[in-house]
Amino acid sequence: MELMESLINLGLNEKEARVYLALLPLEKATAYTVATRSGLKKPTAYVVLDNLVSKGFALKIPQKDKHYFLPKSPKECIAIAREKFSNAAEMLPELLALQKGPQEKASISFYEGLDGIREMYKNVLEVMKNKPEENKNLVAFYAHTKDTPANFRKYLEEMVEKFREEKIQRKYITTKHPTVKKYFDKKLIQGLHVEAQALPEEIYSSNISIEVYDNFTQIISHRYIQGILIENPDIAKVMKQIFNLVWNKTKK
Repeated sequence: MELMESLINLGLNEKEARVYLALLPLEKATAYTVATRSGLKKPTAYVVLDNLVSKGFALKIPQKDKHYFLPKSPKECIAIAREKFSNAAEMLPELLALQKGPQEKASISFYEGLDGIREMYKNVLEVMKNKPEENKNLVAFYAHTKDTPANFRKYLEEMVEKFREEKIQRKYITTKHPTVKKYFDKKLIQGLHVEAQALPEEIYSSNISIEVYDNFTQIISHRYIQGILIENPDIAKVMKQIFNLVWNKTKK
């Protein structure tokens, strides 16, 4: 049942999932063989096999007297699903613009894994790129990186350069932990358009980052590489107010 559900999550319906699972152990098979293994009638199995071919889960090889079907590997199928998701994600800003109409709507999205975090930061860059330079502002409570996996740390360093290139102005509060010490090195942060403050660890120490920009608030767990993106102007406004309260008190 878990395999069926996983295939359905990749975009197949129940019959397509049954047929793919029947076809997968075979090097190649006719529609009759697949029908027998899947428990479907031959005409139904033939239609479903053609559907799998069109969705990229199988190949069809015509022969003189019959057609054979070959399963594509699960890795290929997952790659196809990822590509479709990526293409859909690129269209997300345009689709959201159509949905909103004259009034802003609130939305919450959940992201997981490094690819998901990339999508979150892609949204940051998309929102910021068309703004005047003086309006490219982001405030944040940043985490220490002692619980951050190496590949995630590397990606965050790449994002620092992206922020520099886009001239995004950041104000952030973090903790006085050795892993973030370099981000207060004047030579390193020169030209990064940042203002930063660090609080003692006994007051503030977190492995979760919170970033607020435009109408968006994003919360990212460094340990589990998971994120929540909230598009809500009221929440963003209050989060900016909270940040400014802490910033001003810390600065004093």
